[in-house]
Amino acid sequence: MTAHSDQPGTEELEPVSEEQLAQQLAYYSSRAEEYDDWWLRRGSFDRGDSANERWFREAGSVRSALDSTDLGGDVLELAPGTGTWSIHLAPRARRLVLVDGSAEMLARNPVAGLEHVRTEIADLFTWETAQRFDAIVFTFWISHVPRERLTSFFASVGTWLRTGGSVFFVDDLPVAATEPHVAAATGQTMVRRLDSGASATIVKNFYSADELGEAATAAGIELEVRESGTLFQYGIGRKR
Repeated sequence: MTAHSDQPGTEELEPVSEEQLAQQLAYYSSRAEEYDDWWLRRGSFDRGDSANERWFREAGSVRSALDSTDLGGDVLELAPGTGTWSIHLAPRARRLVLVDGSAEMLARNPVAGLEHVRTEIADLFTWETAQRFDAIVFTFWISHVPRERLTSFFASVGTWLRTGGSVFFVDDLPVAATEPHVAAATGQTMVRRLDSGASATIVKNFYSADELGEAATAAGIELEVRESGTLFQYGIGRKR
């Protein structure tokens, strides 16, 4: 695994407060209407033909990695949002459970109403379940986990996975700090603007492959972390 982190050591960072986590959730609820513009490179996120082509090419390589990952029948997606990746999971799952803190995001998820899909609105930092899954997927979520909660998050993932179950994630590489909606970044936080002109502070950590691998290993998960090129970090794992 290749380490890739532009942030200072954990010991130098202030812990994230409950108020900051609440502001992060409120931001994503407010952003639900414009979230897909970011993924589809529309409006202010249209960076021109060359940059857009690279975005979709690298996103496609990550999608291919997901397609080649064995999901089994029972799949849990954490922070599915508007369904960018849910649409690729639903056709492959016997049962798909979507858990998100934002009702506004889930309301825009196109697979949420399918018969074999169940949705739950919950705080991902406190959510618990007795169910066990063949695969757990989280996309553009791990960077929003405070560093002091990373180990406990993976511990929960390890608990919810059946032995032999798969983990798949994708997130940003540090170049994301140059996106047009980013106003500032410091420590574990980033200030972002909405189309309305309002701004909010969210959690944003660019974890190294080693940091993610160590947290996963402690949870009994063998995780391989890769990079698509310049834009995305993704990982494929299996519970021992």
